[in-house]
Amino acid sequence: MALLRRFNESGIAEFADYLRRIAQGGAESPPNALLEDPRYSLPSELGTVHVARRHFADRGTFARYIDERFREAGLVGTVDEPGLWEWLSLFYFDAVCPADARRRRRPGAMNRHLVNSAFARRRNRHLLRGPYMLHRRHEGGADGELDLLLGYPLHVHGVAATHLAERSRLLASRGVLLAASRLYFDPSTKQPRRGYADEFNGLRAFCRFLNNLPESFDLAPVAADTVLALLPSSFDAWLDGASEQTHDFRQVMRTPTEPDFDGPMASALDSLLQRVQDRALASAQRRVRSDLFRAGVVSAYDGRCTASGLGLTHTAGDTARFEVEAAHIVPVAEGGKDTITNGLALARTVHWAFDLGMVWVDERMRLAVAKEVLRDQRNAWLAQLRGRPIALPADVRLRPHPAALRWHARHVGGMDRV
Repeated sequence: MALLRRFNESGIAEFADYLRRIAQGGAESPPNALLEDPRYSLPSELGTVHVARRHFADRGTFARYIDERFREAGLVGTVDEPGLWEWLSLFYFDAVCPADARRRRRPGAMNRHLVNSAFARRRNRHLLRGPYMLHRRHEGGADGELDLLLGYPLHVHGVAATHLAERSRLLASRGVLLAASRLYFDPSTKQPRRGYADEFNGLRAFCRFLNNLPESFDLAPVAADTVLALLPSSFDAWLDGASEQTHDFRQVMRTPTEPDFDGPMASALDSLLQRVQDRALASAQRRVRSDLFRAGVVSAYDGRCTASGLGLTHTAGDTARFEVEAAHIVPVAEGGKDTITNGLALARTVHWAFDLGMVWVDERMRLAVAKEVLRDQRNAWLAQLRGRPIALPADVRLRPHPAALRWHARHVGGMDRV
């Protein structure tokens, strides 16, 4: 066992020079003396962490191992320290850059061994830091969502690491990662499936399709089955590992034509929802319908609350998250459907009040409030919405159905109104 250290700037520079030399064909051994030399390395400020040289079957094995070492040292948060991952890269150099029969090593791009970029997604190209950060972010991938990303040998920076792990919008969604693993990872061999990098329906095409969906489609909360249901039929060849229910559900959604996601997102999703409304669905398929309903309603109202006009959006990288929620006008429990015309985009507070009948929409498409709202000063913000016209989708086909609004006003809004 060795005590974890970190490189200083001189140590990183020496390590970088070594990488350049072997990249040009040099056959010299790794400069392991740098690891303990105080001129080039310092004790880690993280505390006492012990590591050992060993073989790692894949990226996931390493990520679990190093996370265990950090946790045993009492480091429960994400671990990152200047010079740490460069030091580990040299410590495990035989694993991240194995020598061939002629003792030659091919280190590849410098950022596979050096964390030297201001861009977060480029820092995750590091062969050791990248797997660890994925492991931490998704809590080990207990459901299989990291199988594809962490199934490579440790020295390989594969297609998934480039096209999936570097798109923050896709990486934020466990459903997307799990769908990718279901399609392109072979659990029997613990390897990506042959041909998974195909440009037509392989992982690159999978990532392009999802990343090109309008930002109003929030991928973060969607289930893997929802992702699989959305994919064009060109991906069906990869679905041999999917459940029979997934096949059946996709067949229903493909009839008669595939949705046009190049047009308005809400209209495309509504066409899918209309096809499955009156069918008996398994619980996983109902989750798909719910995901599509939420995304369709948010898209129809452009991410803004129809009552208050609020449109809070959190954007990080290429990931957009919307504060508004998709509210059913007639609840599903009362026979309401997951169609956009039975939905309103409402801020969370307004959604809560709408479900309780504190506020509703009258026949003039204006907001009405219950008397109880006026009895408590704490409800003043909600009371000021009285009489305000709601914002409606530009597409008249997606506007709330008058019959649904009448049902809500009568059965949820109640008689205690002003």
